[in-house]
Amino acid sequence: MTKTNDPIYAALDAELEGEDLYPIREVSRLTGVNPVTLRAWERRYGLLVPHRTDSGHRLYSMADIERVRKVTAWIDRGVAVSKVASIIDREVAASQTSAVEHDSANADDSAGLREWQAKLVDAVNSVNLARLDGVYGQVHSSFPVATVLRDIVLPVWQLFRDKAGPNGVSGQWSFMDAFMRGRLFQRIGYLRPALPTVLLAALPGSGEEFEVLVNAALAAEADANVTLVPDVSSYAELAAMVEQSGCDLLLLYGNNALDADALSRGLPRLEQSITCQVAVTGPLCEVQPVELERAGITVLAVHGQEMVTQVRNLLAGRLDTPHS
Repeated sequence: MTKTNDPIYAALDAELEGEDLYPIREVSRLTGVNPVTLRAWERRYGLLVPHRTDSGHRLYSMADIERVRKVTAWIDRGVAVSKVASIIDREVAASQTSAVEHDSANADDSAGLREWQAKLVDAVNSVNLARLDGVYGQVHSSFPVATVLRDIVLPVWQLFRDKAGPNGVSGQWSFMDAFMRGRLFQRIGYLRPALPTVLLAALPGSGEEFEVLVNAALAAEADANVTLVPDVSSYAELAAMVEQSGCDLLLLYGNNALDADALSRGLPRLEQSITCQVAVTGPLCEVQPVELERAGITVLAVHGQEMVTQVRNLLAGRLDTPHS
């Protein structure tokens, strides 16, 4: 397929090329963040370090634009702007470390990941099921599942979602979303005898089902069968489901900050009322790690492969928990 002017492909291509720079008004248009706020983020919190022209005008790379989008996403999840920089920097460091660990023979594996992201974007834009399936199979043969889902598939899915039109829908995003959800359900639905069971439940306000499915698939990679509960009405209902299922681990997925009542009453009561271990995964782990541990909940790593290892160790009794 010939490259087009599609903004999603252009975003990845610009990142690969590292050449295109944008004035602040264009960054504001692309991200929805006004120039005054962008300048404040730079001066007060060091969230951005734009290039400067000889006359002092700010110029931003596509990496800067993606950083702005990450900042707004974390703020929407309830994180104070003063804490966002450290969270994003930890994400970047973890991603870079993972790239080296997963393919030490490749000196620039991060670029390799971006190249596969671009191939995936191209396949989605083709709206060709066979082509998309082919790229998806190739990337699975080249990287561990955690890398495929967290570092290649999820960023591309998020790009298409974020570039959707005013009504929040685009044909390409819907095409990719349907395809990937089908593949993830297949992976989660494959039951293997004699393995422990993880019940993965999404906390209120946990966002798109796709992101929950990605974490369910990662839990399955920890040599476990996964029972998925995308939505529950209360912590009491969840506790009853845990006991009825006889699961070995309750894994909570959270995307946004929890309120004080959930942290001081809901989660502690849930943890005390069930016999299995409780852990939390997802962006919530970066938003309220201290509060979650005070509630007796094990906080897992945000990065995919480390999370898989931690779930495996939890199931084997080899991971320290808040009550250890």
